[in-house]
Amino acid sequence: MRVIQVKCPQCNSPIQQKQKDKIFFCTQCNTVHVRNGGIEKLDVEIGDYATSAPGERIYAPFWRVYASFVVRSKSVEGGSLFKLSQWLKGGSDSGNMFIYIPATELDPASFRRMATSLTMNPPKYPTRLNFGNVSRLPAVISKKEASELADFVVVTIEAEQPGVLQRLDYTLTVNDTKLVYLPFVKTPQGMAPAL
Repeated sequence: MRVIQVKCPQCNSPIQQKQKDKIFFCTQCNTVHVRNGGIEKLDVEIGDYATSAPGERIYAPFWRVYASFVVRSKSVEGGSLFKLSQWLKGGSDSGNMFIYIPATELDPASFRRMATSLTMNPPKYPTRLNFGNVSRLPAVISKKEASELADFVVVTIEAEQPGVLQRLDYTLTVNDTKLVYLPFVKTPQGMAPAL
């Protein structure tokens, strides 16, 4: 097996990384790159920690999918499209939303919990230029896979509400996808947001 040194395409510095990750961070020029056949520079956001965040810090990668949602037709008994009506203001059947897809490896329950929680309550945070010596979880889900998972998250959120969703005919169009690293702390119960 031949080992090839990965170099930053921005500044040509060698990139040192101990864990298997699709994402590479250059500490010399603070750029982030993804490997898909070649190396491509990514536009990312790195959220800053709340000053009062106690515990071991770690960054978790998420794909923030900006999508347009159009309900073509629906049939519901015993309830309403509660969550979608919150997204689509003014009784409209269309609108735009951010959908958060965890990019790291998680068990299905944690994936669902994090995706639905962040999508329903989009985080607000100041950003920073680098990770500040805080470790980060590896990204294993690609941008393309995140776009495909956006449908799953929307339907999962709606299905959690009272009432029986009989039929929902909709289109979800991905307009933009951006990698964001959100700050977390490790707790005995698992990872907790530290925004």
